[in-house]
Amino acid sequence: MSLTDLLLQAKAKKAEEFLFVVGSEPRIRVSSGWVSLRSSPALMTEWNLLQQSFLSSQQKAMLETTGAVQGEAAFETVRIGFSFFQQDSTMKALLDMDLDGGKQEIHLPPSVSETCARMKGLVLTSGPGEAGQVWALHRLLQKLSEEKSFTGVVFSPKAFPQVREQKACFIYHNGQFSRAEDKHSLLAGVDMLVYDGFEDDATFEEALAYAERGMFVIYSMKAPSVTNALRRCLSLLTEKYGRHGAPRLAEVLSMAVGQYPVAGLSGEKVFAHEVLLAKPEVRDLIAEENLKGVEQLLINSAENSGILTLNQSLLQHLIRRRVDLKTAFEASRHPDNLDQLLKKVGI
Repeated sequence: MSLTDLLLQAKAKKAEEFLFVVGSEPRIRVSSGWVSLRSSPALMTEWNLLQQSFLSSQQKAMLETTGAVQGEAAFETVRIGFSFFQQDSTMKALLDMDLDGGKQEIHLPPSVSETCARMKGLVLTSGPGEAGQVWALHRLLQKLSEEKSFTGVVFSPKAFPQVREQKACFIYHNGQFSRAEDKHSLLAGVDMLVYDGFEDDATFEEALAYAERGMFVIYSMKAPSVTNALRRCLSLLTEKYGRHGAPRLAEVLSMAVGQYPVAGLSGEKVFAHEVLLAKPEVRDLIAEENLKGVEQLLINSAENSGILTLNQSLLQHLIRRRVDLKTAFEASRHPDNLDQLLKKVGI
């Protein structure tokens, strides 16, 4: 069994981790524990091939010098985290096969796909940085690729799982350019930009500027809630541009989306969402930096209003028997409101 066969088998078995130690049986960790993939030991030739598959020349040099290296890579459209360790006669690699929650079924609210399909303005996506956020973004890009013809660039400092191209074409880049002309050349004729994994202010300002120029932009960031994500963006813009900062965001924002992992009944994670479509009322609140007003909309908005509250999302998971009551109330930020929703539907 080749190394590629081992990795494909690990993926097929929905392995969480893959352990490769030269001289020992290759093993994977699944929900029931550690199991062997084959009875024969891992070979030195396979160790060399594993390095070639996952490590850059710089990372190989680091492994030789320091004895350890960590990073990420893409395999079969899935992002994999890796740790290589080498000292004396010990050669070991541990692969995180579920870095983005790829084995979870992520159900994105229809309004998210519908809004992105218009390919206008800035879409702000956020989450607590746990498994599934990148994978949800990948699913969204995949759906867009199936429905529309366009060229997109994905900027990510980490390995991003490649989208299976159908009508659309995607270019992947780490966002670092030695010359401004190189960046300008790359973006010539591009319809869409995706920013994932960046946390610096300059990158967000760049994304906002491209949206203001008429390009469709998705900016994915780490934040515990949609309100928190907006607060961080507004704080940056207000500090730098004064009273002109908030209106800039209000003018180009199409939607803000939050995704949050919740323990499901089947033992796997499911994901709850909140969605804030940039209707005139929402734009006015953002322009005025009235985040308390935004928060009230994300608590009390009626169903089918264009705004999906976290409690409404949790309620849908309860109705579909994906989570239990205890988990839903633990995940809710406003349990009294969730209780009222449950009474309305007779739960």
